[in-house]
Amino acid sequence: MTPPGGRPAVPDEDPGWVPSIRRGFLVFLVIAGIGILAAVATFALALPNVSFVGALRVGALYLGPFHHVALVFEGDLAVDASRLPGAGLPAGGEATVELGVALLAVTALAVWLLFRAGRSSAFGQRASIRGVTGARVAFGYAPPVVLIALLVRFDEPAALGSFVTGGVRVSLSLWQALVFPFVLAGLAGASGGVWSWVSSAHERPSAVRARAVLGGGWRMFVFAIGLSYVGLFVAGIVQPDEPVALATPSTARYFGTVFERPGPGTAILAHHLALSPNEAVWTLVPAEGGCDVVRGSERADVLCYRRFPSFAASSGEVAFGNAPAGYLAFLLVPAISTIAGGRWAGPASGRSRAASAAVGAAAGLVFAVVMFAACVLSSITLSYGATAGSVGRGGHLWIGPDPVTGTLFALAWGVAGGALGAATAGFRGWTAGRTPAG
Repeated sequence: MTPPGGRPAVPDEDPGWVPSIRRGFLVFLVIAGIGILAAVATFALALPNVSFVGALRVGALYLGPFHHVALVFEGDLAVDASRLPGAGLPAGGEATVELGVALLAVTALAVWLLFRAGRSSAFGQRASIRGVTGARVAFGYAPPVVLIALLVRFDEPAALGSFVTGGVRVSLSLWQALVFPFVLAGLAGASGGVWSWVSSAHERPSAVRARAVLGGGWRMFVFAIGLSYVGLFVAGIVQPDEPVALATPSTARYFGTVFERPGPGTAILAHHLALSPNEAVWTLVPAEGGCDVVRGSERADVLCYRRFPSFAASSGEVAFGNAPAGYLAFLLVPAISTIAGGRWAGPASGRSRAASAAVGAAAGLVFAVVMFAACVLSSITLSYGATAGSVGRGGHLWIGPDPVTGTLFALAWGVAGGALGAATAGFRGWTAGRTPAG
């Protein structure tokens, strides 16, 4: 509501810590509920002999993959694991495996809810104050995750591939449970607080430009993720006999493979959909010109235009070469996305094409920052080690989009595409909500 005089209402009174913490805790309850529902449904469909209490414990552990907090498996090393890269692990002894992965669909939901909670909790006349006060929701969201990491750990007779067998102790990485949810919630809440400032100060040219820059960069990312996943759909339909046909639920081969057993197939499909943003990021970085990589105890580029895997059906071996010409169409993904985001952001300057292009280029910087975060969150981390007597060795792997090249290519595409889109946007049709003060 706009008060007399045309100045938008700005919350200048502190709503207090209690409402902010309560909002963060309510978001935690939603995300924890999704984990419990996923575990109970998965075991009901795939492993009906698992007890309800056991399913609840696993449901609590879902908070790890929702925040890229590593699951920790500890047990007896029953086989020679020397095949693991760079490890040289001794046979027979105590083994530890830490697996970090994020189910980004749920992570994105948590970020969105925390963003809204931070926006509702923020107050003040300055963007920095709004950001700090919006971040308070993290104190209601993150501590319960730490508490669960401390309390939920159990022993199970299980096997983890050919690495750990026998009794396995399952838990969450404590330091990651302490840091990752707090950082995630703090940044999301702070972003919501800043957005509440740029959305409530329409008459300020600086706020209008900030809204255009932030909104334009975010739109570049959302467009790019959506187009990347659409590209995977199309690739699977065009090449139904290739492995890409199993990347998305878009082909008869996919449904025939996954739903060979309907119960487990339903659980697989649900988890696959939760990982669909990961797939989109893994597609977007190579589309920009970067690579999906393996780093750590082993180094390799596994997917990019200059190193594209092909599978020999007869031998099952993987060979690498240049990407087929048809895959160069993925270059349209960053081009269309950044130009579209720039066209949305550009008219905020309201002055000249050069000023408009500067706003679009600045939106490209935001796009690069968001891409860096997406590269980190979509990665898979694997740490492993074993101790036998006085001998202890281990290794670690990072698998996923290269955050360095992914960010640099996103910066190049974002600045160039954003500037081009903004400079060619024109100034007609600029809505009242984005019209700078005359």
